Amino acid sequence: MRNGRRAGIATAAAIVLAALAAAASIAAGEGWMESSPGWTGSMPERKAAYADNGIVVEFSMSPGTGVAYERSGKWPSASAASIRMYADNVNATGNGYVPSEAFFPVSVTFAFGEESQSLGWKARVALFFRYLWEGFPPSGIRLTYAWGNRVPQGSMYRLRDEETVFVLAGGEEAGKEIAVVRRLADDFRAAYARDPKGPVTKVLVRAQRPSAEKGAMKATLSLGFPSN
Repeated sequence: MRNGRRAGIATAAAIVLAALAAAASIAAGEGWMESSPGWTGSMPERKAAYADNGIVVEFSMSPGTGVAYERSGKWPSASAASIRMYADNVNATGNGYVPSEAFFPVSVTFAFGEESQSLGWKARVALFFRYLWEGFPPSGIRLTYAWGNRVPQGSMYRLRDEETVFVLAGGEEAGKEIAVVRRLADDFRAAYARDPKGPVTKVLVRAQRPSAEKGAMKATLSLGFPSN
């Protein structure tokens, strides 16, 4: 009975939060939705261009600003993603290895919404309450391609049980443009030692500059997905 009541409360809270998140998001174009990540902070200066299979965004990020672009659908797991990133600065505060402190200047996340890890109900409840504070990520297993700070270029690590980060650039690459093509199924296999069973169901593009940072940051992100 107690476990059922707890599950009911958690479900009700999740519905309320989902409604609040939907209300905070606005349609941007070509199926993309724009929102401010987290509970606090303001939007940066930005200029975005949308396409059916991608997005290009230029950011001028002062401390305490952030923005996210999200698109839902179903894309084959074997799809490739063409990613270009530029940042003239990095986020010196926080820690890219700690979920609550991983504030990446720019990042792209691909969610496999039909995938999951066997975590157990206690771990799921703990994650739910953590996400109440940090913000809820897309459901499923996620691959995130990010510009890091103290995490060096080329790193791959498990930020959460259901999220693996691939660091495309770090502090030493500030002021450079990074261009890569990633095969998502290959990266999923490298991260979880198996092939994905389902499609990519959500794409999330984010830029964030924590309030503790000093000075502004200019960044761009160009994503083509699916990309041949």
